[in-house]
Amino acid sequence: MNKSIIMRSLYSLPLASLAMALPMQAMAQDESADEEQPRNVIIVTAQFREQALQDTPLAITAVTAEELQARSQTDLATIADSAPNVQIRPQTAAFGPSVTASIRGIGQNDFNPAYEPGVGIYIDDIYYPSLTGAIFDTLDLDRVEILRGPQGTLSGRNSIGGAVKMYSRMPSGDTGGFVEAGYGSRDRVTLRAAAEFPLTDTLFARISGVSKRQDGYVDQLDFG
Repeated sequence: MNKSIIMRSLYSLPLASLAMALPMQAMAQDESADEEQPRNVIIVTAQFREQALQDTPLAITAVTAEELQARSQTDLATIADSAPNVQIRPQTAAFGPSVTASIRGIGQNDFNPAYEPGVGIYIDDIYYPSLTGAIFDTLDLDRVEILRGPQGTLSGRNSIGGAVKMYSRMPSGDTGGFVEAGYGSRDRVTLRAAAEFPLTDTLFARISGVSKRQDGYVDQLDFG
């Protein structure tokens, strides 16, 4: 009887030590894997300095270029779908295509060029002071930042509802580009393209452009 007790204790000891070693080894592998994998950090400049989106003390939504492409958001009117309490809608106006923008119910609906929008629109930190012609294409952008709430201290210019800031993609020094073409109803033809190339060893350039063309609803016949 004593021999059987001794044998069971000998057999159980290595199994117990092995069971204790396996979780510790797996935990160590998980920790090393977490250290090797970088965080998905989005850098924003809402406070005019580079900060991680998670560390910015503002009600802000940042949409990267990859997200814009995946969601087929090709103009300013469709960006609002990515942010809560934001409404950007195109509207017809006497002076050209305009946009109605409001954040948390505060904005400007009148497209009169004499009025400034309640939601400021910025392109590379340059203020666009009119709602007329504000349906910009999201062409070759690095990111779009939507700031909710008054921005009079930093952004200024009557941005009482918030601000929509678009930032262009900067050249990285590589040679490349892209070309996109589309065709739709009423002979709609859309072209989007961008190219990047180095000028010198320390100077780089990036050029982008878009073209849209579409026929109208009615054909005008000239019987003269």
